[in-house]
Amino acid sequence: MRRHKKLIWASATHFMVDFICAWMIINKIPGSESWYLKMLLYNFLAFAGQLPAGVLLDRITARSDKAGSITASAGCFLCLAVLLTEADSFALTVTAGIGNALFHVGSGAGILRKYHGRASASGIFVSTGALGIYAGSVIPMINRIFIPAAVILFVLSAYSLRLTAAEKKSSITETRSGQTNAGNEKPFSDSPGREAMSLICLFLVVVLRSFEGSIFSFSWNDSIITGIFLTGAVFLGKMLGGFASDVFGSLQTAAVSLGIAAILLAVSDHMGAALIGVLLFNMTMPVTLSELYRKIPAYPGTAFGLLTFALYLGVLPLFSGTGGVSSPAVYSVLTVISLILIITGLLLPEAGTKKRA
Repeated sequence: MRRHKKLIWASATHFMVDFICAWMIINKIPGSESWYLKMLLYNFLAFAGQLPAGVLLDRITARSDKAGSITASAGCFLCLAVLLTEADSFALTVTAGIGNALFHVGSGAGILRKYHGRASASGIFVSTGALGIYAGSVIPMINRIFIPAAVILFVLSAYSLRLTAAEKKSSITETRSGQTNAGNEKPFSDSPGREAMSLICLFLVVVLRSFEGSIFSFSWNDSIITGIFLTGAVFLGKMLGGFASDVFGSLQTAAVSLGIAAILLAVSDHMGAALIGVLLFNMTMPVTLSELYRKIPAYPGTAFGLLTFALYLGVLPLFSGTGGVSSPAVYSVLTVISLILIITGLLLPEAGTKKRA
């Protein structure tokens, strides 16, 4: 348990950051004419903004082992400012978006690096965000919740920095050595064409998963209780997908989970089938993240940023008014396309290796 302190604290902080940002969107961005613009701005900063932040972080991390934790903590304190101030909503939007991006890319890159791309660690980290988003969207921020939330986020942020400062020199040396070796690795060195196509396929999987997740709408989901069940399915799917990938392999996990999900989502008017289908559908989230990182192991921030940029592209159709295509048949078809893309993305490099052999 002790050696997983960073993962535990990062995951708990992820819950709090997403809780605050979701609460801000629901409660602090007024329903004015500028609401649409503010939502576009927030999503751009919070998701698309992680790619340039990740690229920059990778460059800084080569000179400082603490850069990731400092970046994540800076994001936390920006979100804390959102919670504590009554600033103009545009200022809140910018602050929350930047804070969200810095926390996610700083913590996400750190988890990828520390656990060498193990999908189980990434699955645990990303899964708590789903809980935070739902809790922040349904829980009113009354004083009895407001003050404890601020205190909890502050403690989590400060302790995250303390954990980083207290690392043993041997651990730092090992990390630096791993980064040096990773930096000497040339991505796509064996078969650049196949590896590039593989990366594109995995990127498109995330875009498609983001779009499909944004249009999920179930007739039975009409209360807080069913919302909790649905959020729990997303949470468990992301977490269990990471463990399944580490145990059975990325290809097997993706093929089985998406194959069964496509069938169940076709009959998602039934609550039980939909919940299991959503759980299985989300199991590939840590798979794609870990596989992206393995393709560019020297650049964990860039890998994490690529994934979140894909998430941003996936929700854009909703803002353009072209996302209203919700139906069980559509969910099933999109899941099948995701299945084809991810299998192609995972098999392309292997096929190139066998051909050379």
